[in-house]
Amino acid sequence: MHDVYDPPPVPEIEWEAPRREPLDVSRGDVACLVGLCLALFAASGIFWRSEPAVAVIAAGAGSLIVLESWLAALGRFKRTPTRGLKARSTVFLGALAPWVVGVAAAVVFLLGVFWVSDHYPPL
Repeated sequence: MHDVYDPPPVPEIEWEAPRREPLDVSRGDVACLVGLCLALFAASGIFWRSEPAVAVIAAGAGSLIVLESWLAALGRFKRTPTRGLKARSTVFLGALAPWVVGVAAAVVFLLGVFWVSDHYPPL
């Protein structure tokens, strides 16, 4: 008798690794990546005067998020080719939107915590 802790033997399954397919990267895609990173670093530079640690963390995390979203969008373009500039930029922004909201909320929360700790010392 076999149960969850003692399952019956399973036959070996032959598996072949999928072949590698290069991503198609256009000049517009690279320009989008560079523009998003420059906007991120400009926003981080604005926060540098008030809290350098938050600026560095936001720039580091934000650059990883931009890169991940950019690669996810390129993967989608590989599956469903989109050639129009408006369609491609919509996909890029759609991939970034949840991350931008999350990182912005985290930065606002950290700045709020720092502001409270500066203005209301512990009892």
